[in-house]
Amino acid sequence: MHLIDTHAHISHFPKGEQGGVLERARKAGVKKLINVACDLDQIDPHLELAKADEFIWSSAGVHPTSLKDDLEGAMKKIYESAKNEKKVVAIGEIGLDYYHDKFPREQQDLWLARQLKIAKELSLPAIIHCRAGKYPGENGGAFVDLIDILEREKFYNAVIHCFSGNLAEAEKLLELGLMLSFTGIITYQRNEDLRGVVQAVPLDRIMLETDCPYLTIEGKRGQPGEPAFMQKIVETVAKVKGVEVEVAINQIQKNTESFFGI
Repeated sequence: MHLIDTHAHISHFPKGEQGGVLERARKAGVKKLINVACDLDQIDPHLELAKADEFIWSSAGVHPTSLKDDLEGAMKKIYESAKNEKKVVAIGEIGLDYYHDKFPREQQDLWLARQLKIAKELSLPAIIHCRAGKYPGENGGAFVDLIDILEREKFYNAVIHCFSGNLAEAEKLLELGLMLSFTGIITYQRNEDLRGVVQAVPLDRIMLETDCPYLTIEGKRGQPGEPAFMQKIVETVAKVKGVEVEVAINQIQKNTESFFGI
């Protein structure tokens, strides 16, 4: 029974700090970690790190804020990396980002759909990013569009990373068969509504992550997040759901290992 950080960005820490981050993770009981790629230039370095350390796996994909001019070239790189490397266990991080809106939404749709096709062809799960717009009422639009794309592509072998939507959105995604992954933001005092979503989501549909270094936990605000903070996140899930911490860890480990095949 052990902790798994399903979504970390180790390469986004300063190079001299990465070893310490991983060592602290191990000491905190994290036995497996997925180092998620967001851009083409991250795929090979992430894979090298994964090959060098049995504790780490990687992914291949392009984030919706990192789209390129050469769509076909990017798809070829993602496909070949995912097909030929056993340590690449998912297509991601892919999705829709209406907050930064760096690229037209039609272009985001196209890139997401093409990467979902790769995942389907290779029988790999997808790690999906879905971020709302900046203005009131826009959150629903991102999720509505995402659900439309998933249904159009008939692809449901996916996890919504850093889920921060409402209960209705969670229920629809669960109905489609997706997994939901929660981060340290569920530990923030002000996030009672999100903890309500955690309470409602069946334990066998939950995965956990840090999304480090970008997100952290209550008590560490203003500091980079680390995989070592996973214990606090799972303790919060256990408390919200009224189960022993060991029960939560055991079920979430099963969910994660089954989903990613690790």
